[in-house]
Amino acid sequence: MFKTLTRALLVGSAIAMTAGCADETQHQFAFRGKWRLESRQTPDGKILQPPAVSGHYEWYPTGLTTAHVTASISQGQNQIRVSGFNYSFQSEAVESQSFTRNEYMDVGGGYRTSPEESHIATGRTITGNMVVNGNRVSFENTGGATQVYADISIAVIDSVVFKVNFADGTMDTWRRFADQLGVLPK
Repeated sequence: MFKTLTRALLVGSAIAMTAGCADETQHQFAFRGKWRLESRQTPDGKILQPPAVSGHYEWYPTGLTTAHVTASISQGQNQIRVSGFNYSFQSEAVESQSFTRNEYMDVGGGYRTSPEESHIATGRTITGNMVVNGNRVSFENTGGATQVYADISIAVIDSVVFKVNFADGTMDTWRRFADQLGVLPK
């Protein structure tokens, strides 16, 4: 009887610990991870691909409703741009809602279309809306860019892409190559 009770407690404890350590950032699965720039289409229709253009984008969940993002893009030695920003959402659910993006670092103009000779340490706040339509999710920024995930139901890491459409007509296509769980599931 004692052995049966002890085993039941051990199994129950193991199940409870596993459930307690579940991936609390799963609602950010479609966005989180490390992404590589596949191509940049310029306003005149020209398509640039590596090595003419290269980029790295990383979405790292920091909480249920927050994420840290770094983005870098290069079009040669003289056109390197880096951005660092934090997203804050109203809810952890993937649903239509507003968000705030606090930019804390902007080097060379940050993740935008044209390079600048600037290195801003204190950032700006951009607000926007996450718009959900079925499996399509878009982040519409007041900064003039729209980030679109065409199908967030895709579970295969390297099959997921997103596009960023800039106000000037430039469009970047990114492909995920690694998942990034974040700080919560440890």
